[in-house]
Amino acid sequence: FSKLDEVVSPSCILASNTSTLNIDKIFEDVRRPENTLGMHFFSPANVMPLLEVIKGKQSSRETLATGMAVGSMLGKTAVLAGNCFGFIGNRMFEVYLREVLFLLEEGALPHELDAALVAWGFAMGPCAVCDLAGLDIGYAIRTELGLTDPVTR
Repeated sequence: FSKLDEVVSPSCILASNTSTLNIDKIFEDVRRPENTLGMHFFSPANVMPLLEVIKGKQSSRETLATGMAVGSMLGKTAVLAGNCFGFIGNRMFEVYLREVLFLLEEGALPHELDAALVAWGFAMGPCAVCDLAGLDIGYAIRTELGLTDPVTR
């Protein structure tokens, strides 16, 4: 973003779509951190209505208001989130998913878990959600959190 920051107009807002990465770290090398924010579109973005607008340490009120307005213009339900691991949605999903992974390790099958939770009223099962979001992304996040090592998890 530092190279982009050099060529865009001073009023340009720099935004990143991330589900877990630290917004302040992403924008640490820009000259105008007040013009930065995160915008986490849940996947699939064309279907899911939720948008988390993530406030960085130095994001201005004007930048955040613009992010929220963009979300509204796109027909999203925009919510303001603090800059913490997983923000709001994925922070809650991580706890839920941890138990799903334990069930898989204990012998449950993905289609069984998905069917049970769909029958219970969920729009989609947790394994299908992970497949749609990208299993590689989930594995990278779990590895970073130490959840792939049976000794440390």
